[in-house]
Amino acid sequence: MNELNVVFFASLKEALGIERYVLEGDLPMTIKELKAQLANLLRNGDALLDKGIQSSIDFEFARDGDMVKQGTKEVAFFPPVTGG
Repeated sequence: MNELNVVFFASLKEALGIERYVLEGDLPMTIKELKAQLANLLRNGDALLDKGIQSSIDFEFARDGDMVKQGTKEVAFFPPVTGG
């Protein structure tokens, strides 16, 4: 059983109403599986399933198919960033 810190940024944090969530569960799992699990656990969790939601695993950019392995300390989710 692992304890994983999950953090949310910007409008995603506002939509979920929380900045951080500690998930206790079994790893490994993909980012996509983690999003689905969190979508079921959190109020307004479906916001994690919106197109373009970005993620990182221990501060490294990650894609939906990337694995969250045992020993991972943090996964972050954030909306797409636009520049100007």
